[in-house]
Amino acid sequence: MIIEKLKDESQLTESERLIAHFLLDENNQIENLTSIEVGKRSYASQSAVVRLYKKLGISTYREFISKLVIEKREALKAENLVDDNPSQYFSSYDSTMNTIMKLYEKTLTNTNLLMNQNVVLRVCNRLMNATSIDIYGVGISYTIAKSMAFKLQALGMHASDHNGTNHYYLENMKDIKRNVSILISLTGSNETILNIAQKLKYKNAYTVGIMGRKDEKLNEYCQDCLLFDTHIYDDVDVMCSTIAAGYIVDLIYGILISRD
Repeated sequence: MIIEKLKDESQLTESERLIAHFLLDENNQIENLTSIEVGKRSYASQSAVVRLYKKLGISTYREFISKLVIEKREALKAENLVDDNPSQYFSSYDSTMNTIMKLYEKTLTNTNLLMNQNVVLRVCNRLMNATSIDIYGVGISYTIAKSMAFKLQALGMHASDHNGTNHYYLENMKDIKRNVSILISLTGSNETILNIAQKLKYKNAYTVGIMGRKDEKLNEYCQDCLLFDTHIYDDVDVMCSTIAAGYIVDLIYGILISRD
């Protein structure tokens, strides 16, 4: 998550951009550098370094560097897992199995890097206190919605899955303040899901988007969003997106089990 914020230069000052470029450079060994050294080597200042990690919500420099080093290591590992055209290796049982395992590992590693712990825990807290939970999906994302509803029901929660728009239900929702609505979109731009999200926002419902980062339109209508990795591999993108969305569902389920 730190890496993603450092890459988003629209939120950074010029000095912070210099620091971010230095920190993200794979050739720079940053683990043992002090904030003063980072400031000097990035042609900025120690005070700019401090402002940067404070802006990212991290209280100490050492915590900031430690987390960033771990994220860089995981990101580099993921980048080296699979070539640009993984399906070319679907030529035999063994090569297909190994390639898919690498794809899954890369997808989950990159999805973990996108996770914001505070958001995940906030979503879990809202689910635990909800009187009703509605989970929306369309097409293959509806399969994920059904799976999530089943898992939450197994924990004794009042969860329902919805395949597309149920206009009557949306117009007559009860106890809206204690309802949690979860919208799943593999692309983040499914028109039906966007339409549902708009209606729920108009009713001031608490909504959570579980969506691929390819197109984050859904983010505009949801109070909280959990992004998962989407690859540029057109031939296997659906496979990777499905496993990533399912992983987020299982992450939430696992946290809820630990609190049960």
